[in-house]
Amino acid sequence: MATIQAVLRKKPNKAGQFPITIRVTKDRKSSYLFTGQYIDEKFWDEKFNRVRKSHLNSIRLNNLVAKKLSEANDKLIDSDAESTGQSAQKIKNIIVGKTKMGYFEASEVFLSNLLQRKRFNQHYNQEKRLDIFKAFLGRKELSFTDLDVTLLKRFEAYLLYERKVAPRTAINYLMLIRTIYNFARKEYHVDDRNYPFGKGKIQIKFPESEKIGLNREEVQLLEMAEDLTLAQQHAVYTWLMSFYFAGIRVGDVLQLKWSDFIDNRLYYRMGKNKKLVSLANPKKVEKILEYYSISKEKRDGLIFHYLKT
Repeated sequence: MATIQAVLRKKPNKAGQFPITIRVTKDRKSSYLFTGQYIDEKFWDEKFNRVRKSHLNSIRLNNLVAKKLSEANDKLIDSDAESTGQSAQKIKNIIVGKTKMGYFEASEVFLSNLLQRKRFNQHYNQEKRLDIFKAFLGRKELSFTDLDVTLLKRFEAYLLYERKVAPRTAINYLMLIRTIYNFARKEYHVDDRNYPFGKGKIQIKFPESEKIGLNREEVQLLEMAEDLTLAQQHAVYTWLMSFYFAGIRVGDVLQLKWSDFIDNRLYYRMGKNKKLVSLANPKKVEKILEYYSISKEKRDGLIFHYLKT
């Protein structure tokens, strides 16, 4: 349970006066809300946590402190009803109701979290999309209050008609912007009065897409292809490995190791959802494994060893 208390913080300004603050304490860690008022230390009553009557403006200052305490307690009660386990700093952010953090500052934290989770491919793609968003804006700073429906509609039009991306690609950009916005709302309690997503605003709807797979003859042409360059051979075998194992994502194929094959079965964990999968080895896979057997010297080596170079 967090506690809120009026205190005189022991850090004077240049005039030697001390700030009247609201201290938020949770798990023995404190954060401070500043009222903007300073007084001499002698005018503060430590016992009752208020300004002494000897101060000329004691009534007005104490009324201000009482009002700040009441507002803070009301927001703390609402916060406790919604969630638990929040730090003193997060509770302070809830009470203040906003943060100076901008959108791209939040995006840097979001990208850093991807790296910490070793989501390197996702980090690369999302970082490039944010670079394009910055280029569209022509600046590297953006407040959350400025990130509104009008701006996003202009950005969507820019993607579709100037960069000429597919509608599904434009949706990916909007999804990223929304994801980071929601991340900042949850973690930093940013001002979201102009939240641009939802009913009557920007709604993310995936356009229908048409996917046409290769037919049997086309797959056979790949299997029998000759006189390929080294790069082409790597590409064909990588695709065929995915095809033979029922469409494994290419990111997972490229990370397959010899140790993943046990008793004529493939055991691997999906990179996207961390689900453990077991598949029987098709006979056609043997040709590919034999081609890359040079990397089998190290048991945990990658099958597609060209990634090491």
